[in-house]
Amino acid sequence: MKKIVMTGLLVLLALILGAMPALAQGTISTAFAVQNLGGQTANVMVDFYNASGTRTGGKSQNIAPGGLFNFDQRYDTGHPGASTFQGSAIVSANQPVGAVVNMMRTGGAVPSYESYNGLGEGQIGTNIAVPQILRNISSAGVTWNTTISVQNTSTDSSVNVTIRYIPDPVMNAQLGGTLTQPYTQTFTLAKGATRLINQAGEPTQIGSKFFGSARIEASGPVGVTVYADGGGNILMAYPTFTEGTTQPIGLPSIYKNISSMGDSYSTAVLIVNLGSQAAQVEVRYLPTGQGKVSGVDTITVPAGGAKNVDQRFRDAGNAPSITSDQFMGGAVVQSKNGQPIAVMVNLRGGSRYGMTYAGTVGTGTTSYLPIAYRSIKSAGLDWNSTIIVYNPGSSNVNVRFTYYRSNGSKVSDSTWYPVSKVRQFDMRFDTAVAGAGSFIGSVKVEASDGRPIGVMVQTRGSGDTGDALMAYQGLLAQ
Repeated sequence: MKKIVMTGLLVLLALILGAMPALAQGTISTAFAVQNLGGQTANVMVDFYNASGTRTGGKSQNIAPGGLFNFDQRYDTGHPGASTFQGSAIVSANQPVGAVVNMMRTGGAVPSYESYNGLGEGQIGTNIAVPQILRNISSAGVTWNTTISVQNTSTDSSVNVTIRYIPDPVMNAQLGGTLTQPYTQTFTLAKGATRLINQAGEPTQIGSKFFGSARIEASGPVGVTVYADGGGNILMAYPTFTEGTTQPIGLPSIYKNISSMGDSYSTAVLIVNLGSQAAQVEVRYLPTGQGKVSGVDTITVPAGGAKNVDQRFRDAGNAPSITSDQFMGGAVVQSKNGQPIAVMVNLRGGSRYGMTYAGTVGTGTTSYLPIAYRSIKSAGLDWNSTIIVYNPGSSNVNVRFTYYRSNGSKVSDSTWYPVSKVRQFDMRFDTAVAGAGSFIGSVKVEASDGRPIGVMVQTRGSGDTGDALMAYQGLLAQ
């Protein structure tokens, strides 16, 4: 049976929203879309476990090849068996499956939304790297705190967990942090249990301010998800990694001062060095029609530290090779001296929008997108997705799309679309679904001639207020 793990799921039912203590700001509910990546009907089983590790309920569903089912914890379609719930879910199936979780927060300063990938077997382990941990860190008028969710994926035995909070050797002190050596926190998780650790309150030993990373080690496999709260205004989900890499890392969505619907969008790339020596990292930007680039940038990241590379600035250590005032495209990041690194990208749109995604390392000839939107009205917002395709090769690759509606019908597109390095497909205007009215469902993206691609999805809700920007990585069949 194929398994997907989703940590930190919450359900808040009957319009009585239960508070999530680990985030403090408002109340949260979740829904997760499961997509069948196989060639036959998938028999899917979902088991819900509360924070103590007690199984509270389950759901089963048959999903056609390429199709999806949305398990919404607020309703019967994804009810976890408890009137209020904080815990996790494990998805099992007889076909390869993937899942993406949507988080929805109300009751903070403004409504906030975020997406993150469910954790497959390759993303759980006994040694997990967390690129960024924050406590009381201010940026652009917003104060940030993270929450670590650790799930014992075993339903048979407990695990002992150690978290090492590692202060950044440069930035922590500059931002007011006082911790100079790693601090270690230990605890035991019962079988199936989840613990959420909100850095706004614990551990106090990391100081009143903290900027750094964490390493989580356990006596058995665990799944780890990290949320970041920006003062009740912005909600992000940070990626975690079982290991770093020296291979090229693709970043399909990079912006500098790009205006859209009244907001200005820019990214910052966080490079984390998981090695024992300073990492020499090369950053090569890939414009897609807007922006100019001259040469490549070389960034030094201290051992065990992180370097934030802000595309808005041209000074050494940021993005001097972007020579234009505006830029839209992608980037490729690679460690050049054998030190393993991990990369994530933060995208901000004005003071309202924010999202995070992990750099793309794995590529394949087919990518699956469990949930995407075109002109979907919900919660006072108009939701639309953009599919971004990254081509790691040296020559054009052609891609095509198949769309699977949530009601089981299919929209096929026979056109092959060329991708040079990075190409955005806005579902409002591009491909066959642009003329198909509103759409909510899953997508399959195929490359021609067995060529590898990487894919990600950005979704934005326009209108009303709040942080309505989400992103996740496309999935590869195992």
